[in-house]
Amino acid sequence: MTLDSHPALRMFREVIPLSGFSGATVALVRDGGQPFVRKAANLVDANGSLRDQAVRQQALAGLVEGCAGMPEVLDMGEQDGLFYFDMAFIPSRDAVNFLSNGTFDNVADFADRVERLMSCLAVSVPVSQPPLAPRKSLLVDKLQQIADKTGAMHEQALAPLVEAAQRMDVLVADEKPTAAHGDLTFENILVDRRGALWLIDTITSPFDHVWIDWSKLFQECEGLWHAHRGRPLARGVTWWLRQRFHAAATALDPAYPARHYILLGLTFARILPYAKTDEDRAFVARRVAECGRAALDNL
Repeated sequence: MTLDSHPALRMFREVIPLSGFSGATVALVRDGGQPFVRKAANLVDANGSLRDQAVRQQALAGLVEGCAGMPEVLDMGEQDGLFYFDMAFIPSRDAVNFLSNGTFDNVADFADRVERLMSCLAVSVPVSQPPLAPRKSLLVDKLQQIADKTGAMHEQALAPLVEAAQRMDVLVADEKPTAAHGDLTFENILVDRRGALWLIDTITSPFDHVWIDWSKLFQECEGLWHAHRGRPLARGVTWWLRQRFHAAATALDPAYPARHYILLGLTFARILPYAKTDEDRAFVARRVAECGRAALDNL
């Protein structure tokens, strides 16, 4: 669906396309007055997930205030049966662009801000209703769902990770849920001209826990997902961030290292049903298998 033909955008004269996730069209609207971003479903079936994202964005904004911002949701509604919501436009760069052009002091400041954000999430209640406790059964069920969706295509790659998940006693000792963004990739962290963080594209996760967000960060600085997508960063920067974030996650919870590769493997496995090319499937499957073997070694 093009911007000119989308029911929620065709009434505007000046619309600039922005990147967005599958199932939605995202655009900057500049028809006089204050510019804003409109995110609109492409299919009626996507209305529910997009509406949930808008509600989660509003709820999380209050939790992370002082550590990060989330664009204010200005309006929401439907046009020709397709849900949309509008949010404030934040002049910024995503973290991949910021880290590729920043000084090392900028990188260190970014890491400081991310760690403050994660500390905040770790002590905040989930926004999901009802919250999903971080239980082993939910992780095992999610891996089974992924295996069912992909058939036998990735059975060999998934096998070590599935075995590691089944062999662990518990995922999180107290099984207490926490707040989580759900998709804290470098592309979903924006950095404004003052270095402040802005978070976009929150989603629900298999369970509610800050470890999900750590795993998304490690998907970038250890798994190098951004590089596979054609946006490489200096390896010295990504490895420094990996070590820094791993130490921070461990300081928040000493049990984290034992689950690091299970969670990182889960994060990559969740991409498998949506991988569109042979190259994507091969890259993600390789990461899943590597994490599964490392997870077994850590048990």
